[in-house]
Amino acid sequence: MTDKEEFLQLLEKQAEKYTDPRVARHFKGWNKTLQYHFTDIEEYYVIELVDGIPQPVEKKKLDDPTIMYSMSVDIFVALNKGEISGFKLYQQKKLKIKATMPETMKLQKLDKL
Repeated sequence: MTDKEEFLQLLEKQAEKYTDPRVARHFKGWNKTLQYHFTDIEEYYVIELVDGIPQPVEKKKLDDPTIMYSMSVDIFVALNKGEISGFKLYQQKKLKIKATMPETMKLQKLDKL
């Protein structure tokens, strides 16, 4: 298993992706809460976007996040290191996401970073 420090750094980098000039314009106006549930450690983290700008990552569980991801820490790390595609993980049921189709399509822009 990945150590907690590495995974938390990757979670912070995930939040920073929304400010990348190549994709930031696509998220302008987005006011969303993205909850990450890490099933193997039973922890929840939230990235809140306010007008597309990520707020600091918080460790907390929300009752009704806009977008919900559920996966293990190791899957999250592999995904963020580009070792496997999100679509493939989704097909293998190793990644679950609750989001509308337009939200999902927009989030795919982050995969290219």
